[in-house]
Amino acid sequence: MASVQPQEIVFKHVDGLDIAMDVYVPESATPKSPAPVVLWWHGGGLLQGTRKAASPHQLRSPSSHNLCFISADYRLAPQSKFPAILSDCKAAIDFLFTPEFASATGNRVNPNKLILSGSSAGGWLSLLCGTGIGFKASGLEPPEKERVKGIAPLYPITDLLDPFWTTKQYPVSYYKRVIDKEELGSFLDHNGDEVASCALDSPRNTFYHYMIQEAILADLLLAGESIEPSAYSVAPALKSGNYELPPTYIVHGDIDDKVPVQQSRDVVAAAGLDARVHYDELEGVDHLFDRDPSCDMENMYSFMHRVFGTL
Repeated sequence: MASVQPQEIVFKHVDGLDIAMDVYVPESATPKSPAPVVLWWHGGGLLQGTRKAASPHQLRSPSSHNLCFISADYRLAPQSKFPAILSDCKAAIDFLFTPEFASATGNRVNPNKLILSGSSAGGWLSLLCGTGIGFKASGLEPPEKERVKGIAPLYPITDLLDPFWTTKQYPVSYYKRVIDKEELGSFLDHNGDEVASCALDSPRNTFYHYMIQEAILADLLLAGESIEPSAYSVAPALKSGNYELPPTYIVHGDIDDKVPVQQSRDVVAAAGLDARVHYDELEGVDHLFDRDPSCDMENMYSFMHRVFGTL
């Protein structure tokens, strides 16, 4: 099935920075029958990546599922810290409800039917934005609850305090060689110029592996912010009773060596017997499994259609 071509839309962030999103509007969508929205954030540990990294099933979803798929950039650490990144995500959500977005998409998109999604670190962003976890600590107002109808995190990071992020690996288990600090160069400069994406072939794409090697994710995201890493821990926040998940679909492979499956298990356990939370743990499956062109993610899209009432 042919993919819809993206429409790039750039919007001004509150800080004056241009943030881009690629919007894929189904050809069947009309002002009288606007398409529901899936807003997705890419992975990369919040250190690398681009909105151009969407998986084939996502690019097919406007045609195959009549969904408006939106892939949005956000500023990258360590040049921008966690509060700035969350503010970019909230700005993207808010922009969907503006006259500017309606005009740019010909009133063919319905933001009142909105699911947040993301892969890996992007899945973490979807969980934080869908629940409000981490926003108070960041000095930010969370997204309006009624705007988010559901969340679909794919193999998400969920807790900076997991030993996986705090234990050095020489070399990283899946990388097979030690990465020299010099390979990262200026990307490690906390005071460098802010960027909101990096190309798929950028040398910055070694950053995630170096971060795991050196166990420095919390420092890269929070240095100088006076915020405890626990402020962004999803499962403990849910257990506190101060936050709750909207309808949620989580999927994780049980041999994931880039983000431990325990990150998802903890969130699901914290949600308890909430019938709105559906979890698929895939046996013998690693990180980024949905990049395979043959992967259709039918369970996730069935969840989305139930949330949108389009089954």
